[in-house]
Amino acid sequence: MTLLKLQYLYVKKSKLIYAVVITFLFYFVFVLNDLKTKHSYTRVTNPLETQKTQEYECKINKLNEWDPRIKNLFAKIPRYDKCIKHEPLTYIADRKLFINQTVNTNYYGGSITKCEYATVVRDTVERDRYAIGTFREFESPLVVIDDFFKVRCLKGEKVEYEYVHSLIQPKAIHNFYKNLPEKTLDGSSKVNVMIFILDGVSLSSMKRALPKTLEYLKSLENFFLFEKHHIVGENTFQNLVPMLANLNPDAVFKKNLTEKKKSKLEIPTPFDDVPFIWKNFSSKMYLTYFSEEWRECAFNNLKFGFRNSPTDYYLRSFWLALYASLSYPPTSLNSNSKPCYYNKLLHEISIDWLKSIEKFNLDFEKENNISNLPRFGLVKINEMSHDYLERLFWIDNDILDLFKYLFTEKFLENTLFIFMGDHGHRQHQIRKSFIGKIEEKLPMYSMLFPKKMMRGNPKLKETLSENTKKLTTWWDVYETLSHVLLDQKDISTDLATSAYLQDLENRKPGQKGQSLFTSLSNRNCKQAHIPEYLCACQLSIDVDLSNSIVLKAAKFMVDHINNVLLKDYQDICMKLKLSKILDAQIYGSNKNKYSIIFQTSPNDAVFDGTIILKPSNDLLSSDGFTIFGEIIRVSTYGLSSICIQKYHLKNYCYCYDYHKKLV
Repeated sequence: MTLLKLQYLYVKKSKLIYAVVITFLFYFVFVLNDLKTKHSYTRVTNPLETQKTQEYECKINKLNEWDPRIKNLFAKIPRYDKCIKHEPLTYIADRKLFINQTVNTNYYGGSITKCEYATVVRDTVERDRYAIGTFREFESPLVVIDDFFKVRCLKGEKVEYEYVHSLIQPKAIHNFYKNLPEKTLDGSSKVNVMIFILDGVSLSSMKRALPKTLEYLKSLENFFLFEKHHIVGENTFQNLVPMLANLNPDAVFKKNLTEKKKSKLEIPTPFDDVPFIWKNFSSKMYLTYFSEEWRECAFNNLKFGFRNSPTDYYLRSFWLALYASLSYPPTSLNSNSKPCYYNKLLHEISIDWLKSIEKFNLDFEKENNISNLPRFGLVKINEMSHDYLERLFWIDNDILDLFKYLFTEKFLENTLFIFMGDHGHRQHQIRKSFIGKIEEKLPMYSMLFPKKMMRGNPKLKETLSENTKKLTTWWDVYETLSHVLLDQKDISTDLATSAYLQDLENRKPGQKGQSLFTSLSNRNCKQAHIPEYLCACQLSIDVDLSNSIVLKAAKFMVDHINNVLLKDYQDICMKLKLSKILDAQIYGSNKNKYSIIFQTSPNDAVFDGTIILKPSNDLLSSDGFTIFGEIIRVSTYGLSSICIQKYHLKNYCYCYDYHKKLV
């Protein structure tokens, strides 16, 4: 045997020994360690930090808004037509309040003997409240100087009529622009921002229910519809806070959390100190406004809202007074089965106010020879989409008419208009399917850019068009709004000329999003700062609902609700049982990852959870299950969780006292 051959065998033997040693070490470190922890139940609390970095490009199951599996879930419910058929008894014209004597004669038999007026004001100590001033009789017409006011009319001593009115009044910002010594310093170079939100509307819902509106928007120059816009949280608050404040919503919620153990109250202090982006616009001499329907809404659902008015125009007091008046059908819930305010559907009140403030500002500009009064505003409608997705079909023409009213040449020249949902629908029957699960994660998001920004900038239009096909989030929207604020109409992607990019250099460590004016890469969920348990960028396939692993995994999640989440509240919350598996999927990128939608009894609640199956000798043992992220409730709980006030547990608790009333 030659020396060369001996050397070859020696090297070969050494490599073999080396491979055996490496294999043994791998077994010792990983396999034995896994066996050691075989009987521990784990829950991934921060998937972004604990999971292996996603290396794949975002690929989402292709959705058909009229998929045969779901198209029959949308009942054709005719538009509600049982609102009062005549005009209110009082009305506003030329900034004066009038009593409509024709209505008094025809519908009240001329029995109204007097009407009284009282202002509606904010009354805040720890939370958003309202107060009614002293009622005083008035003669028609009455010059109005208040933003919001309540009118009541009496027949003898009995109140027969109540109505809460709103009237746009000038603010300090109007006086600033009115008294500018040089009109060249007005807001002609600034870009207005108007954000119009329909709660719970996905991209698919927009295509299904608002086809006329969508067709009209697509006909407009500089309109962009983002096809892969993705949520970053489950509910409205968790998506609006990143969009409007660039902050982690859970951190905002937990900050200064107040807790009273006796009442199990868990509510954060008001959000006045949160750096919402409307403050940034206000500091640049923008007029600001914010309106949202409902008593319990984004910043007021088990939250205290704001001590001080967060914007120049803030309609919280108006809405609370409206819901407490005789003209609104009484209900103990947020949404109303009779969604009227006197003679109008509720969403029309928001539409009318938005038209009013736009007209007021246009008239102000004309009267004072001002080319543009810069403004940043947000109006959010809940009643027509949050609880009843079928109602969205009612309002296509109304939204279309609103847009045609707003989109004058001047508006299109000066305004960045955002039409969006906050997330997809979370309670409709569709959410019991995997299609609904994906739809929920892909909200409607579109932008109509002002002509003065796009003019002479073909590269910007090209970039925006490319980005509509990329994964985008609310973090990106915040950066885009910041880009508009700092660069205005002269949007730049050059560090030397962009005030936004220069500002970004100083805060890059906290940056989670990317301006949509800049070219986006083919990001995945981790790179886009989307919690992985919410990530839609994972192709999946159906699993047989009778699969034993699926059944065992669903029972494991129900046990987790009972024995972990509600461990300290078993005296007031009933124990839940698994009643049905509604849908199950396995992820193509991870064969041990199951998405399961299941129903429980006795509350008939529907939940959506994801399970990671660890390698185990006994696949039917719950020892190998890991709950990935959160178990999400996808059905309403109404009053069934009224006994518990911990915000994050209301989805799971089914109160003994509530159940006793039903049986």
